[in-house]
Amino acid sequence: MDILTAIQQTPGILQVNEEECPPEYGEHIRLFSLCYQSGDCRVMGYLALPETMEEALPAILFNRGGNREFGALHPRMLCRLAAAGFAAFGSQYRGNCGGTGQEEFGGADVDDVIALTDIALALPFTRHEGIYMLGHSRGGMMTYLCCARDKRIRAAAIGAGLADCFTMYRTPGDSMKQVFHELVGGSPEEKSEAFQARSAVCWPEKIIPPILICQGTDDWRGVLQQAYDMDAALSKANKVHKLIVYPGADHSLKGTSYIDDVITWFQSYPL
Repeated sequence: MDILTAIQQTPGILQVNEEECPPEYGEHIRLFSLCYQSGDCRVMGYLALPETMEEALPAILFNRGGNREFGALHPRMLCRLAAAGFAAFGSQYRGNCGGTGQEEFGGADVDDVIALTDIALALPFTRHEGIYMLGHSRGGMMTYLCCARDKRIRAAAIGAGLADCFTMYRTPGDSMKQVFHELVGGSPEEKSEAFQARSAVCWPEKIIPPILICQGTDDWRGVLQQAYDMDAALSKANKVHKLIVYPGADHSLKGTSYIDDVITWFQSYPL
């Protein structure tokens, strides 16, 4: 059975198309756009694979940042992870990029990540013992939420991640306040339980897999203190984790060893 047919026949997949890879990955990576089922929603995503696979691959799920169309998943990150030997998956979350339903910024849209995990572990060319998960920015929040629910995550990594929604709401400017009002339903005073449910610093004892936290000191979008607070919370809860701080790095963590550090972290927890 060829790869395209195998993907098409996987439970939960509604539609799959092979796409052109970003030019820097040339002929070494195969890229597929996905439409898959998550509850009552049709959700869009991507899958990237090495062109040559001699054995079943470990799967990694990358959780994008942003919200709605802002920060939409670009397949370049998945191609980079596939070039390192992973079957790399990513979701746009419900309601985005042609999907149905309504994004909830860490609410029911977490189910979209769990559903894609189900698909990743059902494919015949992936290892079935577990999955790795990487989340950047808002995707860090999604990753923490999954790590409190899904025992199949072997290890996880967070890049410039959202760990405290109360703190993010109170950052200068109105952009994050608007996101919380539109997607969560109000302020911390109005939606205290919803904010707490999305803030991993409030429930570190629920985290299951080993966690790597990567954070830059010059992050212009996130809040540096969140990384330190999450590190302290995980330490207090006796959870396996590591914090790496990159001096001078901004929210993107570009120009650092971020992705190499993430891959090394995952390799230290083999399936």
